[in-house]
Amino acid sequence: MWNNEKQVRLDVLRAAELAGTLDEAGKAELGVLIESVDAEERTRLAPALAQMKNELAALRKQIQKSEVENEQLATLALQMEQLLADGRQTLRDLQHRHQAIRAEYERVTGKPLPVAV
Repeated sequence: MWNNEKQVRLDVLRAAELAGTLDEAGKAELGVLIESVDAEERTRLAPALAQMKNELAALRKQIQKSEVENEQLATLALQMEQLLADGRQTLRDLQHRHQAIRAEYERVTGKPLPVAV
């Protein structure tokens, strides 16, 4: 377990390394201490990292689901736009037919077609 004594020793060895005065035994000891710190950090962080990986996997799954839904919604939006365009065309067609019927009625009777209320 990491403690203040190990930290002080690590600091001393790093300072000697930076100063260029660290001998081979010191280098070996520094390597062991650094590996010890790394191992302890890995052990301590493992649960958090595992949780983050699980959260990331869940987020990726949600993104994939959302992308599929977005594609489906885009398709539906296009269908709705086409339906609206079809409705507008139908309305124009009906208006033209109505106008033709009114004109024919007026031609036949000489009177305008009465408006139904």
